Amino acid sequence: MAKVLQLQFKTASGANCSISVDTPKSNLTSEEVYQVMDTVLASNVFAINGASLSEIVGARYVERTVTEIHA
Repeated sequence: MAKVLQLQFKTASGANCSISVDTPKSNLTSEEVYQVMDTVLASNVFAINGASLSEIVGARYVERTVTEIHA
């Protein structure tokens, strides 16, 4: 099962966007995650179609199961 930490933001133009972190630690606290998200906002290094990230929407773990089908 693949696990991803998805950090969700809104841009200054109102668009939703997310940053996915592959194979995150499973014992992260919400305080740790939101502290990193605050740092991402403060650094202003990401822009989507020219609009900077402006607010935190949320964070979540996303898990996916892949089952191969063999002939």
